[in-house]
Amino acid sequence: MELNVNLKKIKPSGIRKLFDLAQGQKNLVSFGIGEPDFVTPAHIREAAKKALDKGYTRYTPNLGFPEFRKALTIKLNQKNKISVTPEEVVVTSGGTEALFFSFYTLINPGDEVIIPDPGFVTYESQVYFAGGTPIHFPLRGENNFHPNLEELKNCITPKTKAILLNSPSNPTGASFNIKELLAIAQLAQEKDLFVISDELYEDIVYDGREHISIASLPGMKEKTISIFGFSKSYAMTGWRLAYLAAPLDLAKEIAKLLQNTAVCANSMAQRAGLAAIQGSQDCIKEMFTAYNERRNVLAKGLNEIQGLSCYAAEGTFYAFVNIKETGMSAEELSMYLLEEYKVVTVPGTAFGKQGEGYIRLSFATSLEDIKEGIKRIKRGIEKISGR
Repeated sequence: MELNVNLKKIKPSGIRKLFDLAQGQKNLVSFGIGEPDFVTPAHIREAAKKALDKGYTRYTPNLGFPEFRKALTIKLNQKNKISVTPEEVVVTSGGTEALFFSFYTLINPGDEVIIPDPGFVTYESQVYFAGGTPIHFPLRGENNFHPNLEELKNCITPKTKAILLNSPSNPTGASFNIKELLAIAQLAQEKDLFVISDELYEDIVYDGREHISIASLPGMKEKTISIFGFSKSYAMTGWRLAYLAAPLDLAKEIAKLLQNTAVCANSMAQRAGLAAIQGSQDCIKEMFTAYNERRNVLAKGLNEIQGLSCYAAEGTFYAFVNIKETGMSAEELSMYLLEEYKVVTVPGTAFGKQGEGYIRLSFATSLEDIKEGIKRIKRGIEKISGR
């Protein structure tokens, strides 16, 4: 019996590989999984408890509760400057499902989708699932992993259907500026391409930068599916709650996918999400303040280790660390740090070929662990170099 041929194209997650190997080990310092170490804020948890008590345990409309979608519409219009109606907003069970729906709606067999390299691990897999072909767009360390428009143009062929953007970026921490986004928007319009914009880290940008949604730029609203979530901004990873904004004709097609897959996002999670959107946003500011301090401590500590270097992240809670001077591959160094010093990192190659020579460290963990992790990594690198 032959299994689905598209499944054979999928590689196991490089993020989970190190995570799984670390299970059961004691005295670990983990920079692995990109998950906030904060508990979901109290007012959001209370909203879920009240929803349960009030009997919000049934199916919701496929696209989400109307009042929730209305609140999301207000947020998208005011904060992201994307002019949408509630009919163009779809609530999903996490950002991964939103990506899945986006690819499945747009892609026909043989279509090409340009994805970033390095880029989040599920982009390639989901393009394959939908019957498309992923084309890797190189983001280079010497440019701090910002896009080079000429290299992007070189990726476009007559089969290209869409460009996947992720800003702020997992794993690199790059946050694209208005000039770069305007250039990509112009290219998408000239070549009649869709943009799928993964903006899950919209609330985590540093040094006074402004997050810009490409759908807010002239001519792009009808050519963009914009994906947002609650996991990173509100520490709600386990709630599996996200949403997308899409042109009305695409939203109607995505409804068909919902009807035949998850049916709807979790009803209690939606009530919690409504409280998150409508309640105080101080929790975002408090978590951001912690991330910013951790970012600065980690970047300073790593850059003081001879053989390592990294830019301070422009967004997200990831450091993408240049390890080329160590002489080890990304996977070799990650395994070495895990086995010898009990430090969990992710090899950059988990995110594409351009990730060779880098490892990713998540600083969504305590300052105590960050400082201890830096000490252990320093000892490990000094042993390699014989210092």
